[in-house]
Amino acid sequence: MITNLRQIDLNLLLVFDALMQEQNLTRAAQRLHLSQSTVSNALSRLRQQLGEELFQRTARGMTPTARAQVLYVPVRQALRLLQSGLGPQERFDPQSKHSFSLSLNDYAQAALLPLLLERLARLAPRVEIHVQPDDADTLIQRLESGTLDMAIDYLHFDTSDLNYTPLQEEQLVVIGRAGHPAFAGGLSQDDYQSARHVSVLPRAGRGSPLEIVLGSARVRRQTVLHLPNYLPIPAVVARTDLLGTVPKRLAEAFAPVHALQVAPLPFDMPPVQISLIWHRQQELDPAQCWLRQQLSDLLS
Repeated sequence: MITNLRQIDLNLLLVFDALMQEQNLTRAAQRLHLSQSTVSNALSRLRQQLGEELFQRTARGMTPTARAQVLYVPVRQALRLLQSGLGPQERFDPQSKHSFSLSLNDYAQAALLPLLLERLARLAPRVEIHVQPDDADTLIQRLESGTLDMAIDYLHFDTSDLNYTPLQEEQLVVIGRAGHPAFAGGLSQDDYQSARHVSVLPRAGRGSPLEIVLGSARVRRQTVLHLPNYLPIPAVVARTDLLGTVPKRLAEAFAPVHALQVAPLPFDMPPVQISLIWHRQQELDPAQCWLRQQLSDLLS
């Protein structure tokens, strides 16, 4: 166990980082432009300096130990900070093996992931995507630690550590079952307030943009079912008298499937801004710059 940084050769952390990403000795050597024997010797030295087994050789390559998984987060974060501060920045090679972690809600997963994976299969077939839960309470911490690369969300946090770029706007609409009396003659504000509703739970201690508008417009909503995400709402309202307020694209996708009625909100509400969010320490990271550009191109 290291008790003083002077005990460790920091160059060995580059080898550790490459092995964690490739989990293959030959590919890690190629990534670092070193011989396989040099990488193997560096790993042996790092193991001796740390006093820990970091990888196990298996038929599938170099499998990280539990200790290596724990070490990877701070090591990766430190290397990224050094790279962004000292440069120069190398261009990201889309043909290389790389893993990205994204935070998306259920609706974004359904609407975006098929398009993104189709694009990656064509441009970057060795890139892997890991989708994390859209836990708003830990979003800043995960972005800061490097365990999360970026998020797609409507939330905006009061911190200068995060960067945002608008991706698209979402209109909200109201959905209900076929023959729902509230839609007869057009859905009015009185109809909306008189009906019972299904809604999505608030996140990060705050209501959704809809809840903010409802409060400012003094519109009352009788919510009897609270869900953690949007995707079950169309099926729920199709078999009940509940109304759901959902993104327009979601309504358009599920209305034919469940024979739903769709109406505009019966009060003024601006579209919800969806943004790509990342930590400022990753601003110049070549891989993240590349993926941010792909997402912007895809959704613009």
